[in-house]
Amino acid sequence: MTNKSKTRRIVFVCSGNICRSPLAEAMAKPMLEERGIPAVVISAGTLGLQGRSAAANSVTVAGEVGIDLEGHRSQGVSIPLMRMADHIVVMAPRHEAELVGKDRGLTGKIVRLWEYLDEDLDHIPDPVGQDVETFRVMRDRVQEALERWIGKL
Repeated sequence: MTNKSKTRRIVFVCSGNICRSPLAEAMAKPMLEERGIPAVVISAGTLGLQGRSAAANSVTVAGEVGIDLEGHRSQGVSIPLMRMADHIVVMAPRHEAELVGKDRGLTGKIVRLWEYLDEDLDHIPDPVGQDVETFRVMRDRVQEALERWIGKL
Protein backbone atom coordinates (compact mmCIF):
# COMPACT_ATOMS: atom_id res chain seq x y z
CA MET A 1 0.00 0.00 0.00
CA THR A 2 1.02 3.63 -0.04
CA ASN A 3 2.85 5.39 2.74
CA LYS A 4 2.20 8.90 4.07
CA SER A 5 5.04 10.53 2.10
CA LYS A 6 3.95 9.21 -1.32
CA THR A 7 1.85 11.66 -3.29
CA ARG A 8 -1.57 10.08 -3.65
CA ARG A 9 -3.70 10.53 -6.72
CA ILE A 10 -7.36 10.83 -5.71
CA VAL A 11 -10.33 11.16 -8.04
CA PHE A 12 -13.81 11.96 -6.73
CA VAL A 13 -16.54 10.64 -9.01
CA CYS A 14 -20.25 11.46 -9.20
CA SER A 15 -22.68 11.64 -12.10
CA GLY A 16 -22.38 15.12 -13.60
CA ASN A 17 -19.31 16.47 -11.78
CA ILE A 18 -21.31 19.58 -10.90
CA CYS A 19 -22.65 18.88 -7.37
CA ARG A 20 -21.10 16.20 -5.16
CA SER A 21 -17.66 15.43 -6.58
CA PRO A 22 -16.46 19.03 -7.06
CA LEU A 23 -17.46 19.79 -3.48
CA ALA A 24 -15.70 16.65 -2.22
CA GLU A 25 -12.58 17.55 -4.21
CA ALA A 26 -12.50 21.09 -2.81
CA MET A 27 -13.14 19.94 0.77
CA ALA A 28 -10.58 17.13 0.65
CA LYS A 29 -7.62 19.27 -0.44
CA PRO A 30 -7.25 21.28 2.80
CA MET A 31 -8.03 18.18 4.93
CA LEU A 32 -5.20 16.28 3.27
CA GLU A 33 -2.87 19.24 3.54
CA GLU A 34 -3.62 19.69 7.27
CA ARG A 35 -2.71 16.05 7.85
CA GLY A 36 0.51 16.33 5.84
CA ILE A 37 -0.70 13.88 3.19
CA PRO A 38 0.62 14.94 -0.22
CA ALA A 39 -2.05 14.45 -2.86
CA VAL A 40 -3.20 15.42 -6.31
CA VAL A 41 -6.99 15.66 -6.12
CA ILE A 42 -9.44 16.00 -9.00
CA SER A 43 -13.05 15.15 -9.74
CA ALA A 44 -14.97 13.78 -12.72
CA GLY A 45 -18.43 12.60 -13.68
CA THR A 46 -19.77 9.45 -15.28
CA LEU A 47 -22.18 11.41 -17.51
CA GLY A 48 -19.26 12.93 -19.42
CA LEU A 49 -20.32 16.57 -19.00
CA GLN A 50 -17.49 18.83 -20.14
CA GLY A 51 -16.84 22.41 -19.07
CA ARG A 52 -19.95 22.99 -16.97
CA SER A 53 -19.87 25.20 -13.89
CA ALA A 54 -20.67 23.74 -10.50
CA ALA A 55 -24.38 23.85 -9.66
CA ALA A 56 -25.38 27.21 -8.18
CA ASN A 57 -26.47 25.61 -4.90
CA SER A 58 -23.14 23.74 -4.65
CA VAL A 59 -21.32 27.06 -5.07
CA THR A 60 -23.55 28.60 -2.38
CA VAL A 61 -23.14 25.84 0.24
CA ALA A 62 -19.40 25.61 -0.45
CA GLY A 63 -19.07 29.35 0.07
CA GLU A 64 -20.82 29.02 3.44
CA VAL A 65 -17.83 26.98 4.66
CA GLY A 66 -15.16 29.06 2.94
CA ILE A 67 -14.74 27.00 -0.21
CA ASP A 68 -14.75 28.63 -3.65
CA LEU A 69 -16.25 26.53 -6.46
CA GLU A 70 -16.69 29.46 -8.88
CA GLY A 71 -13.84 28.30 -11.12
CA HIS A 72 -14.89 24.63 -11.29
CA ARG A 73 -15.49 23.14 -14.73
CA SER A 74 -16.84 19.64 -15.10
CA GLN A 75 -15.06 16.82 -16.85
CA GLY A 76 -16.03 13.31 -17.75
CA VAL A 77 -14.45 10.16 -16.39
CA SER A 78 -11.64 8.73 -18.49
CA ILE A 79 -10.50 5.18 -17.86
CA PRO A 80 -6.79 6.03 -18.39
CA LEU A 81 -7.17 8.72 -15.71
CA MET A 82 -8.87 6.25 -13.37
CA ARG A 83 -6.04 3.76 -13.93
CA MET A 84 -3.53 6.37 -12.75
CA ALA A 85 -5.48 7.06 -9.55
CA ASP A 86 -4.58 5.53 -6.20
CA HIS A 87 -8.09 6.10 -4.83
CA ILE A 88 -11.36 6.52 -6.76
CA VAL A 89 -13.95 7.91 -4.37
CA VAL A 90 -17.49 7.25 -5.61
CA MET A 91 -20.77 8.74 -4.42
CA ALA A 92 -23.07 5.87 -5.42
CA PRO A 93 -22.94 2.17 -6.38
CA ARG A 94 -23.80 3.03 -10.00
CA HIS A 95 -20.57 5.02 -10.31
CA GLU A 96 -18.57 2.03 -9.07
CA ALA A 97 -20.48 -0.34 -11.36
CA GLU A 98 -19.88 1.85 -14.40
CA LEU A 99 -16.16 2.18 -13.74
CA VAL A 100 -15.58 -1.47 -12.89
CA GLY A 101 -17.70 -2.44 -15.91
CA LYS A 102 -15.17 -0.65 -18.11
CA ASP A 103 -12.09 -1.93 -16.25
CA ARG A 104 -12.28 -4.63 -13.56
CA GLY A 105 -8.76 -3.64 -12.49
CA LEU A 106 -10.20 -0.51 -10.85
CA THR A 107 -12.04 -2.54 -8.18
CA GLY A 108 -9.31 -2.32 -5.54
CA LYS A 109 -9.08 1.48 -5.89
CA ILE A 110 -12.76 2.19 -5.22
CA VAL A 111 -13.75 4.00 -2.01
CA ARG A 112 -17.49 4.12 -1.25
CA LEU A 113 -17.77 7.47 0.50
CA TRP A 114 -21.18 6.78 2.06
CA GLU A 115 -19.67 3.86 4.01
CA TYR A 116 -17.87 6.42 6.20
CA LEU A 117 -21.14 7.87 7.55
CA ASP A 118 -23.00 6.88 10.70
CA GLU A 119 -26.23 7.03 8.70
CA ASP A 120 -27.41 3.83 7.05
CA LEU A 121 -27.24 5.09 3.47
CA ASP A 122 -26.44 3.17 0.32
CA HIS A 123 -25.10 6.29 -1.47
CA ILE A 124 -24.55 10.03 -1.07
CA PRO A 125 -27.88 11.35 -2.46
CA ASP A 126 -27.60 13.57 -5.53
CA PRO A 127 -29.09 17.00 -4.77
CA VAL A 128 -29.17 18.19 -8.40
CA GLY A 129 -32.23 20.35 -9.06
CA GLN A 130 -33.18 20.53 -5.39
CA ASP A 131 -33.24 23.36 -2.84
CA VAL A 132 -30.24 24.82 -1.04
CA GLU A 133 -31.08 22.99 2.19
CA THR A 134 -30.78 19.63 0.38
CA PHE A 135 -27.36 20.76 -0.84
CA ARG A 136 -26.37 21.65 2.75
CA VAL A 137 -27.29 18.15 3.90
CA MET A 138 -25.17 16.70 1.07
CA ARG A 139 -22.25 19.01 1.94
CA ASP A 140 -22.34 18.03 5.60
CA ARG A 141 -22.49 14.31 4.76
CA VAL A 142 -19.56 14.64 2.36
CA GLN A 143 -17.55 16.55 4.96
CA GLU A 144 -18.23 13.98 7.69
CA ALA A 145 -17.38 11.05 5.43
CA LEU A 146 -14.21 12.75 4.14
CA GLU A 147 -12.97 13.46 7.65
CA ARG A 148 -13.36 9.80 8.56
CA TRP A 149 -11.87 8.43 5.33
CA ILE A 150 -8.92 10.82 5.25
CA GLY A 151 -8.33 10.12 8.94
CA LYS A 152 -7.69 6.48 8.01
CA LEU A 153 -5.23 7.20 5.18
